[in-house]
Amino acid sequence: MLVAVCLCSVARPAPQNKEQVPHWSFKFEDYPAVSDFKGKPAAPVLATKTDRMFRTQIREAAKKGPNFAGHYTVAEWGCGSGCVALAVVDAITGRIIAAPSGTLALPLPEGANGREFQGPVYKVNSRLFIVDGCPGEVKCGTYYYEWKANRFKLLRYDPQGTPAK
Repeated sequence: MLVAVCLCSVARPAPQNKEQVPHWSFKFEDYPAVSDFKGKPAAPVLATKTDRMFRTQIREAAKKGPNFAGHYTVAEWGCGSGCVALAVVDAITGRIIAAPSGTLALPLPEGANGREFQGPVYKVNSRLFIVDGCPGEVKCGTYYYEWKANRFKLLRYDPQGTPAK
């Protein structure tokens, strides 16, 4: 039995190197969330046909609580190979807000040094929302949004291949 334990510990694969986090043009800490949600999240209000079509994914995400801008939950689900669909749920009211990209294609990098898109990037303590990919499978790049006055305001768009400044 001792031999089996020793062999298992030797046979474990080496830890994988995590991909380096890209340098973003905007900093999350420059867009602090204005509220800190406490309590049970409201049930999502399924007001549109699209909301009802993806009700399971939206409800499951909303149950987990806020993950964006203090009291919002970004729901993400797959929509095919290299594709993610998004919706934003207000944990206080249950209102569902369309994410700035709707669906986001994440094409595979071209070549060994190709660009690898990160998809949607956000934090619970920030109003900055980054969309890194190809919204609606067009105009690939990095989009920076600020969540302000109950809407997404585009701050900047860096086309694919444009370095962050």
